[in-house]
Amino acid sequence: MTRKISFSPATLLITVFLFLAGTAYADNRLVYTTNDENKREIRMLDLETGENAFITFGREASWSPDGNALVFCRIDASGSNLYIVDASHGGAVRQLTDSPAHDRGPTWSPDGSMVAFSSDRSGTDQIWRMNIDSGSWGPNLTQLTSDTPHKRVNNFVSWSPDGRWIAFEADRDRDDPEIFLANAVDGTNQQRLTFSRALDEVPSWSPDGRFILFSSDRHDDPLSRNYDIYIMAIDGRNPRRLTNTPGAASYPSMSPDGRYIAFSYRAPGASSTDVMLMNSDGSAVRNLISDADVPRFAPTRDD
Repeated sequence: MTRKISFSPATLLITVFLFLAGTAYADNRLVYTTNDENKREIRMLDLETGENAFITFGREASWSPDGNALVFCRIDASGSNLYIVDASHGGAVRQLTDSPAHDRGPTWSPDGSMVAFSSDRSGTDQIWRMNIDSGSWGPNLTQLTSDTPHKRVNNFVSWSPDGRWIAFEADRDRDDPEIFLANAVDGTNQQRLTFSRALDEVPSWSPDGRFILFSSDRHDDPLSRNYDIYIMAIDGRNPRRLTNTPGAASYPSMSPDGRYIAFSYRAPGASSTDVMLMNSDGSAVRNLISDADVPRFAPTRDD
């Protein structure tokens, strides 16, 4: 792994700009969350210019399909709710959910009309979806996964590029979550993709919809907390390890052209995560943003 690049998130990323200068990206923006627990910020890094802009306070931001807005969660004393913000400096913020429950981890539908997210509003963490704009149908809040007597959870949802499926993490039979698929309309036709005695977590789709990336500790002893990034076909076949780190790699996100993967990484003994960048085959891993988490590449824009 190359030497760590450190900088203040409030400044221009001169070092990153020089490192990435001349590299072509389908879209050069990456959104992420800062790691200050007292004041989590959503920021956007332009990989071409090095500009690192504050967007709003919150966490776990996900892009709209046109790249013009973000849906995110914001935690307060009463719980966690979802909000939408323009993906611009100081854009307007609109509240989407208003519940004493914990609504987390939103993902936008490819047609831009809905979001899916995890919430404990039914008693345990489950996957829900709702309309962005109420219109004549109302919010149409729909629970896609079900509570069970042993209180197993379903969370960390990601919407497929074709809009038909959601991938998510589910703890169904033991304390070792696996990756599942379900119909994005009503949660039916659920399919288990991973079958390990490990922790398979935080799935995300490749932009072409052919692969699912995820984080797992399957290569190490159970509960080692040593996670790496894996990629597999959408039917669960041919899982392949992309990183080989001594710490915890998580939250993978592939660039729209399929050439790069950003992910969060916590080194052994570290108190905070950094955002890393690598080629999509796992090569050339480098530190991109210090004290940052949950990176997500912007979709390709139609300019």
